[in-house]
Amino acid sequence: MRNFFAHYTISRTEDPIPASLLIFDKTISVGYRDEADQPRTLQLPIGELTASFEVSSGDSVVRHGSSGQEIRVQGKEAAALVQEMQAELSKPWHRKKNAGFRGRVLLFMTGFLLLLVLLYFMFVPYLSEKIAESVAPETERQLGDAVYDAMQLKSSEDTASSRLLNEFFAAMEIETPYRIRISVINDKTVNAFAVPGGQLVVYSALLDKIRTYPELAALLSHEYTHVARQHATKSIFRKLGSKVFLGLLFGRMGSVTSVLIDHADDVKSLTYSRSLEKEADTEGLNLLMERRIDPEGFPALFRHLKESAPESALPEFLLSHPDIDNRIAYIKELSKQAAVEEQPRLSAIFDQLKR
Repeated sequence: MRNFFAHYTISRTEDPIPASLLIFDKTISVGYRDEADQPRTLQLPIGELTASFEVSSGDSVVRHGSSGQEIRVQGKEAAALVQEMQAELSKPWHRKKNAGFRGRVLLFMTGFLLLLVLLYFMFVPYLSEKIAESVAPETERQLGDAVYDAMQLKSSEDTASSRLLNEFFAAMEIETPYRIRISVINDKTVNAFAVPGGQLVVYSALLDKIRTYPELAALLSHEYTHVARQHATKSIFRKLGSKVFLGLLFGRMGSVTSVLIDHADDVKSLTYSRSLEKEADTEGLNLLMERRIDPEGFPALFRHLKESAPESALPEFLLSHPDIDNRIAYIKELSKQAAVEEQPRLSAIFDQLKR
């Protein structure tokens, strides 16, 4: 019996999510967290599955034909093990590997231990995230600065654009316990991301696609909400799970910092759950409406970024933020009664940025 890290797709219309795969002799068990961030466990009979090795991706692919569910595991081993279990099921009982009392006891103990492993990998990330909620903003800043330095982006920074973006954010007058610092990095990747503690990174390729100051305000308010709601911190701690759990539990922030530095590049491609993305959208939208900044900045930003590339090559900024059409719809619904005023100071800074 084996435990694997996997990606689980609930149906053909859903995106794959991280999961744990536990293979028993008659069933497989899939552990994952749903859209409400609650732990879920799914049992599927071995006999109802098809398992194969996909050469193009290098993945074992296990499918449940009647439901469209799919589990992917890197390498050949998972597919081979499922096929082995299926072959074992087809044998007469007296020829099975685990025949006899000793085999059944061994099977039970192995299953029990693997169940503990499954629970460990499901709940340690959750507990790491909960402990992360108690981390003070100043400690987050120190962690974030260490991660940012490890990315070695400073040599590619557009300092003039960075200064204007920081001036633009300051002109939005958002009260915050975080010291927000925005860096514009010269890069052809269309992306932006938040680092724990207040560092925001915007790639020049994304900045080039922004046409109006409300779009820029929408982008910054969205990424700022990831910082203010600790989305970046909690998501990183959840992703690293056991690697940071003991350090957080015993307050050993030095060991946590070392782990985060080792995984600094993971921050660039960090993805959030749909509930966290919606919170970043709605909280960011509230920031705009409170300042009477045109909320159309959000739909306009999403729309022209989506239209700027074919469906097969969407900008990275959108690939990590699913359900664009749905997000545009609820933003428009929430902003129906928004009062809008021209913002001369923001407009002037934006004009300088675009010169």
